[in-house]
Amino acid sequence: MTDKDRFGDKLRDKEKAEEDRYFAAQDRAKVEAIKDKQSTAGELALGLCPRCGTALAEHEHMGVSIDECAACGGIWLDKGELEAIGEREEEGWMSRWLRSVLES
Repeated sequence: MTDKDRFGDKLRDKEKAEEDRYFAAQDRAKVEAIKDKQSTAGELALGLCPRCGTALAEHEHMGVSIDECAACGGIWLDKGELEAIGEREEEGWMSRWLRSVLES
């Protein structure tokens, strides 16, 4: 291998390292911008659709409160609500009917 080849390899390594540093700095800046946006939104985002930002409407489904977005049709569940719906689904039709009669 000649000195010219080694010098070319070192130049390519230096260029790659500079490129890596540039993109790492870009990524850090983007992450900071996202963190800033999230911290300023804070509690304002509560009750808004995570997908489109429209206010969520609360509905009852099988005795469980779910949040639904009228704009995009998304359905959002809080912790434990999916499991509660799953448990109700496993009940027989008679249990579901009896619960609907008693709740009315």
